Amino acid sequence: MATQYDKLRERNKKYPNIDDSYKYSSLLLEDTCVALHGILLQDIKLGKQELFKEAKFIQSRLYETLTYILQRQGKSLDQVMMEFAHQKLKYLRSRTVVQPLIDMALAKQEPEQLLISAIMLRKKTAGYEPDVRSARSDMARLAYLIQEKVFRFGFYIWMGTLEELRHYEMTHKLSTLSESEGELKNFLVLKKHTLVLPRIGKPIPSTFMTTLLMNRIAPEFCIRLYRVEPETTMWDDREDDVARLHDYYSSIAQLNTGYGMWGVSGQIRNVRNQLMKVRDYLEASLFDRARAMLMMARVMFTDLVVVKSLEPEDVAECDYLKIHMEFLKAEIKEGMDKDQGLSSSEDSDYD
Repeated sequence: MATQYDKLRERNKKYPNIDDSYKYSSLLLEDTCVALHGILLQDIKLGKQELFKEAKFIQSRLYETLTYILQRQGKSLDQVMMEFAHQKLKYLRSRTVVQPLIDMALAKQEPEQLLISAIMLRKKTAGYEPDVRSARSDMARLAYLIQEKVFRFGFYIWMGTLEELRHYEMTHKLSTLSESEGELKNFLVLKKHTLVLPRIGKPIPSTFMTTLLMNRIAPEFCIRLYRVEPETTMWDDREDDVARLHDYYSSIAQLNTGYGMWGVSGQIRNVRNQLMKVRDYLEASLFDRARAMLMMARVMFTDLVVVKSLEPEDVAECDYLKIHMEFLKAEIKEGMDKDQGLSSSEDSDYD
């Protein structure tokens, strides 16, 4: 009996005192995400996929799992707050005041409330797609709140199927599947993706750092936990996106266009990275440059399709990249046609 009590006491010591707030929060959230992944996979096996379309279902599962772990560790449940609002996040949109919410907050309540960690949850569902929410904007808000010393730490939880994860990697530049846990990643965010706060007059941090703390990937459902941190400097408002893109990509090694020693999987990652580069230049309205890079990416993709034998996951990835190439081609053509139309109208005005 004494041995069982010793094990129980030892288990309750796993999480340190809340004063060691980062270790406390990260351990708690890592354990929560691991347990939540198993719970959601069980929900899928029980035929509850339809419930995943409700944002509140995912939030309640997260809350139940986290508070259960806290309870088992002998921690107070009043350290968890849902749908937390803070005035620093308010901003105007079309003369309407918008109040983004923090999905979950961890706080020390005694002797007075002290906000420790902010947690944002992202699950693509039919009822969870308001226009003020995106992977980039959520992470930027977390970085902003930390920079403003509202919270000490920020965590971002991504949930979804493997197909949705690939989509978010491509469109929001989340860490790629090949990256290891604990690796830092700088996000390149263009001005058009920043959120301007009228009261402050500056965009919230345009670049921020993330660390992948936990990664659970299964065909049916994936969960990733990131730590989000602000960068110490903010880019000058007068700095051009083109210059920022050039500086960013000039520091990246040149991508190979032959699969050779890289192997097929390595070459697929090269194609994916090249497509991200095309996308970034496209969003900066550099359609000529983007078209040239797209041609490079198509050559790289040709290297893949001539391979006689591909693994099933490589075939799926090739098909997925092919779809994104078509989207990029259409956007590039539309942008170039638009630029050409503007140039023609300016010439006619000059005449």
